Amino acid sequence: MHPFRRSAARLVAPLAVSAALAACGDAPTMPTSFVREAGGVTWVAVREPAGLPEARTWLPYLDAASAARVREVQAAAEAARMAGRLEEAMEGDAEARMAAASLLAADPPPAAVRAGIAALEVWESRAAERLGTGRYPGLDSVAAVVATRRAEAVAALAQGDARGAVLRLAEGGEAARSASPVAVALRLVVQAERRIDGDRSPSPDLKRARLLLRLSREAMATGDQTRAMRRAWYALQLIDAEDARRLR
Repeated sequence: MHPFRRSAARLVAPLAVSAALAACGDAPTMPTSFVREAGGVTWVAVREPAGLPEARTWLPYLDAASAARVREVQAAAEAARMAGRLEEAMEGDAEARMAAASLLAADPPPAAVRAGIAALEVWESRAAERLGTGRYPGLDSVAAVVATRRAEAVAALAQGDARGAVLRLAEGGEAARSASPVAVALRLVVQAERRIDGDRSPSPDLKRARLLLRLSREAMATGDQTRAMRRAWYALQLIDAEDARRLR
């Protein structure tokens, strides 16, 4: 596994205990987090805010060779997404973001770094609001990572270390993205697929669940996170109901 992928993987690990599902939309009236019960798990997530740095945020501050390398990773991730290999696509996206943050050849302007820090602060506020409604250990663990990395980025920037601040910011961003709608929807789909793939004589409800899971993956590939989550969640509910009927 590439070192940038390992770094991102370490940041998402806390959510393996309590996965996440999220709301959508930037409008003030739209929810910024969501929680559901399905498959014996509480799925809770916080939508990532606008302004969270992407790989392209730091591309202007890379040398030509490093920028080409990042663009190559981005292109591979997009190709994987279009082919339906969503796990590979998400790993590639994370690798590109971490590579761009790690290979800076010039200091980005402090304003660009502060904008990213502000986006993490928005995410923390959303997470705190959701955590105030119940106990969600996985989200709490991710929120702790985000808060720590943001504080480190603030300290590095104050000391004039813009590149160090960008790297800490990138790590915090990957932690936040581990609770994003698309990341959680994919985990939900993978869990549901594992539960029904071995059934050679599926009931009508399981056939419907399989269709919903395929449609969820399609929605993820096209960026429709809300539809992806709803379809995956409903598929898992159908699987739960089928299992309950078989136990009667």
